[in-house]
Amino acid sequence: MQDEPVGDPLDRSGRPPIAGRRGRRIGTALGLLAVIAAAAYVSNLPMGGTPAASQPPDASFRAIGGGAEGAGIGRSAPDFVGTDGGHAPLLVSLGGNPIRISDFLGRPLWIVFWATWCTPCQQEASDIQAAYEAHWGDDLAVLAIDIQEPAAAVREYALEHHLDYAIGLDASAGVQALYGGWGLPAHFFLDSHGVIRDRYLGQMTRELMEQHLQAIIGS
Repeated sequence: MQDEPVGDPLDRSGRPPIAGRRGRRIGTALGLLAVIAAAAYVSNLPMGGTPAASQPPDASFRAIGGGAEGAGIGRSAPDFVGTDGGHAPLLVSLGGNPIRISDFLGRPLWIVFWATWCTPCQQEASDIQAAYEAHWGDDLAVLAIDIQEPAAAVREYALEHHLDYAIGLDASAGVQALYGGWGLPAHFFLDSHGVIRDRYLGQMTRELMEQHLQAIIGS
């Protein structure tokens, strides 16, 4: 099995996107929200600009995560590489190579924090892949940062679900903490200069993805 079965961050070879394998689209699964615990319910609300009247105030988001200052809209995104107790880099690829924010400079970048066990993450994965393919000509990069799971399990999941965007492994959840420690999934949209232009907390529909990508496409 090859070391990097999906989306090497540095791969800009111009290979065509995988087509014709998205015959199905999973719905937003609103029924699942009724059985999600209170914290997970809050984590599925959008964030970014001014909340709509039907949404809770910002304090509800702080109850889930610290809202790291460096991960705010209009700020340069925190780098992925640091140390965990003075040892390993915080974020590595499926092949064990360090991933840095500089790997993506010059391209719009969509960061998704996720895990294979996360039901909303599972439900939006095919739509993320479809959006990635649809914006191939815009040089869009997608980096899905898996939280605290073994590389073998994540690799198997990516292959089974035909995910060919970049995947990073956050073994210590250190990168997640840098970006605020929010629930899963959490989305950050960076322009080609590495500045956060938009963000969304929770499961996204295909339509929502397109709306938020407009903040960075063409940047």
